[in-house]
Amino acid sequence: MRLGSAWLALSLLLFLELARAANILAVFPYRFPSPFKLVNPLMRALTQRGHKVTMITPVSMPSDIEGVRHIRVPMLDIQTQEIINTDLLMEFISSKWCESRLTSMALYNMSHAILSDSAVQQMLRNRSEKFDIITLETIHMDALFGLAEFYDAPLMGMSAVSINWAVDYFAGNPSPSVYEPISPAGYLWDNSLLSRWYNWIYITEEQLIETLIYRPTQLRLLKQFFGYPPEMLGDLRARFSVILMNTHFSLGRVRANVPNIIEVAGLHLSEPPEPCDEELQRFLNESEHGVIYFSMGMEIMVRFLPENLQQQLLDTFAQLEQRIVWKREMELPNKSDNIYTIHQSPQRQVLTHPNVKLFITNGGHLSIIEAVHSGVPMLGLPVFFDQFGNMRRMQKVGVAECLDINTMTVDLLTTTIRSMLENPRYARKAKDLSQCFKDRPMSPLETAVWWTEYALRHKNVSHMRMNIEEVPLMRYYSLDNLLMLSLRFGIMAIVVIFLGFMLFKILQDRQRLLH
Repeated sequence: MRLGSAWLALSLLLFLELARAANILAVFPYRFPSPFKLVNPLMRALTQRGHKVTMITPVSMPSDIEGVRHIRVPMLDIQTQEIINTDLLMEFISSKWCESRLTSMALYNMSHAILSDSAVQQMLRNRSEKFDIITLETIHMDALFGLAEFYDAPLMGMSAVSINWAVDYFAGNPSPSVYEPISPAGYLWDNSLLSRWYNWIYITEEQLIETLIYRPTQLRLLKQFFGYPPEMLGDLRARFSVILMNTHFSLGRVRANVPNIIEVAGLHLSEPPEPCDEELQRFLNESEHGVIYFSMGMEIMVRFLPENLQQQLLDTFAQLEQRIVWKREMELPNKSDNIYTIHQSPQRQVLTHPNVKLFITNGGHLSIIEAVHSGVPMLGLPVFFDQFGNMRRMQKVGVAECLDINTMTVDLLTTTIRSMLENPRYARKAKDLSQCFKDRPMSPLETAVWWTEYALRHKNVSHMRMNIEEVPLMRYYSLDNLLMLSLRFGIMAIVVIFLGFMLFKILQDRQRLLH
């Protein structure tokens, strides 16, 4: 009898657990590894907790995750390869408007490739297919938001980069983000009044670009594949429940967030690091004067660096007593004996080695997080996109310096490296920042899982967000308070002017009587 009761209780618990299991649709179209370093641990953890996850991705990545149903879209791989094989990326970085036009075209093609894919269309036609939440990247692919209406499910955002005003809009964060552009090209980073005014114009221009360039193409796809009118897009953009951001307040940017913006920087660190091979480990261990690790990120971007940069680096490294671990896929001719080149670097394992004293980086967001986690100072050589802002923030908190690769000289680079190695302030602040970054009530992965399940438990998240459309313009910019303050000063000024005029008249009359 007791055994039967225990079996009944166990069966009931299993039934309740299955009842809580959700169907999750995740759409991530990029054929680059960085976003999947965040996505994969979360999808794997959700699957292990009993949720049924379906991922729509390119063919080449990510690798299959056990328990996840993968829908591969071959056209995403073809489109990305076409961009890589052409010189479009050079035009991409020439100006903000060129960047926006090319990005809009690429995002349109990706949205169309996903929604027109035969396997995706088969999923949409299957009446028995149900999803409880749609997870996707917070980028300008608004046509995919139609999946939320189609499946009557909330949206959950994930972002591998820093927060910007567009993410604020999706989250219902009404504070004006004059410090958070989408594209940093031409943005001013000082806090003078003139710079803030310029940056307000800069971000207003970005908002115009979104309205005039990005949104019309996505609206056409929304109409074509779902039949939804353009007026519905505003409602769809307000469907974001939780947005997981690859940020943390310790990374040099404290800001006011609404409750549904969740900081999970370090999420990718939950995966086990790739180990160093025996030769690299020996090179690190035997470094008498320490090691400098140098990486400029993806090799695809290296061809856009100044031609003389490689020789400047070689000349600089030859003057240093430290050993250099240089990540690069091509062979390096005429290198000095203190340089070790590696095609695929186990970056996390290298940065955690006690002999590594400095990380020379392009300022990629994941690289910065890994350096902060390991407590290693950074020398930034930013090239593209958010790298400039990332390095500025690290410079502001005292763990990094930043150089312009277009004006850099061998003497300047050598002097900067030696200064950072000899000044203990950088290493000390890097260790302190590492402790702040790690000190949390839950790990980033546990935080991400908890908030995902919170969004699943509470379909209506209006209590967590404030839609900007619901806030009158006067209240949004506190113009009512400004108006009242101006009115008070105006009345006071009128009274002072009137009393001054009356006093002047009295004095003038007295002067006349005396004469």
